[in-house]
Amino acid sequence: MILKRDGAVENYAIRRGVPEDAKGIIECMQSVMDEKIYLVSEYYLLTERGERERLKNKDDLTLVCELNGKIAGVTTIQRGMYRKNRHVASLGIAIRKEYRHMGMGTGMIRDAISWSKQQGIEKINLEVFSSNVHAIQAYRNLGFQYEGVRKRQFLIGDRYVDDVLMTYFTCGWNGD
Repeated sequence: MILKRDGAVENYAIRRGVPEDAKGIIECMQSVMDEKIYLVSEYYLLTERGERERLKNKDDLTLVCELNGKIAGVTTIQRGMYRKNRHVASLGIAIRKEYRHMGMGTGMIRDAISWSKQQGIEKINLEVFSSNVHAIQAYRNLGFQYEGVRKRQFLIGDRYVDDVLMTYFTCGWNGD
């Protein structure tokens, strides 16, 4: 795929993460966590070995967006682990600051939705800080619906932020 950045054209690829991507995934995730405004955790908890093992799980999906040999973004789909919630998955996404607002995230989420449909996942949930208005709009543009809000769920610096719950139904059900 083609990306235009600072007037230059660059190629990027969205693909399934493999164990050899562990270090790059951790670096990408940690770079977003270091900003302290988009993700709840501030430290990536898995070691490279743990990340390599996580990537071997075929029930879940990790997509990476690779640009010039560097992982610029990561998207995960984690399926419910019980029989009663196997039809549901959680989506997570992190994109390095310098690569946001260029379409990578949209591409990764579309690929994650497609994979989820193939796997029989009917509902994809995500949580996003209410302060992340660009992400909320991008999710809405992709077809995610509001499902709820947890008021004052997080304290970022000295400001309370709501936790916005959003859902995408892969089967077309809209709640009616």
